Amino acid sequence: MEPLEGATTVERMLLAQAKSMRTPANGSIELLPLCNMNCDMCYVRLSREEMERQGRLRTADEWLEIGRQMKDAGVLFLLLTGGEPFLFPEFRRLYLGLREMGMILTINTNGTLIDEDLAEFFGKHKPRRINITLYGTDEETYADLCHYPGGYEKTLRGIRLLREHGVDVRVGGSIVRANKDDLGKLLDIEEEYGVPVRVDTYMMPAVRERELPYNMQSRLEPEEAARARVYAWKREMGPELFPQYVRQLIERADHPEPKEEKPGHMACMAGQCSFTINWQGEMRPCVILSSPAVSVFDAGFGAAWRHIVEETGKILLNAKCSACHLRHLCRTCAASALYETGSYDGVPDYMCRYAEESLRMLKEEWKQIEVHTQGKIQESIQDTMQENIQGKVRDGQDISDR
Repeated sequence: MEPLEGATTVERMLLAQAKSMRTPANGSIELLPLCNMNCDMCYVRLSREEMERQGRLRTADEWLEIGRQMKDAGVLFLLLTGGEPFLFPEFRRLYLGLREMGMILTINTNGTLIDEDLAEFFGKHKPRRINITLYGTDEETYADLCHYPGGYEKTLRGIRLLREHGVDVRVGGSIVRANKDDLGKLLDIEEEYGVPVRVDTYMMPAVRERELPYNMQSRLEPEEAARARVYAWKREMGPELFPQYVRQLIERADHPEPKEEKPGHMACMAGQCSFTINWQGEMRPCVILSSPAVSVFDAGFGAAWRHIVEETGKILLNAKCSACHLRHLCRTCAASALYETGSYDGVPDYMCRYAEESLRMLKEEWKQIEVHTQGKIQESIQDTMQENIQGKVRDGQDISDR
């Protein structure tokens, strides 16, 4: 889930200004790679043994020192994530220290470790938001996909407790093979619990699955993912907004602005006003990319940021992608290109099929919208005619004379 998904107009203005000036306004810290769950599609989680072979966790004091350097550099928005961040030793002390520096904090969590005490803590010391990922709508999915029996009810309990303490919560869903039939029920959570629900149907290939064909990976086939995407849009936007959105997307695809095919630079905030720091202290442009990377503990935050800006500017995407008429429907970025193809300038077949099926589904939806609209128009005409006839009858006119 994006750290500033649902950003306000003011927040977006601040980020746009920071991007133009290459100022690090928005970042995330991956506090640890450990998690109490072990989801099939996860590209972050390590076991404790795997983590210890790669390095050690940094202390709260070490992160607070980096926090002071971030503050001096202009960082305003900060996401705390993992792994599962609530497993980090002295999490509360670190959270409060960063908050006292003026950081606007968001937290990504699976929600299973939130109890009354932790919910009360956040009620007193509110974050900008807590993002909770819901991986399914029953215990069977949590057992099969996350290998964490009982996780579903624990997550719902966490959502309820946070809401009771007035904490802003957003629920995110990751749709894969194991939970694709839960999509409708997952979106129902929004009405039932009074929290926004946003689902992601595109999953990066998990590290353990990157060499496998699509049909052997835990994520959906691209066509399945696209169909789930359009269904989710329809549910999230509702009957008034969705038709407008569909029409705009189809119009952009059918009448694209002419663009010259040339390698494109990264268009997102990564490496321009946004960064991530992993649990070992390596700063990177975003949480997905493993390079460019530089240690903030060795170089210092300011020098690390300047290095990331310079190196990110050298990353170029494929020229074909930059001029594609489906670019607005495609999720291709430097990270997805790299992990789908092995190269920043690769053209991911998965993403092409994902975008093509998205457009096909949108056109199918538009046909249904047109049929429905015509039906409503006919009903309206008939109702008006019937009202006119009834009015004339009431006025004593002989309608046969017409």
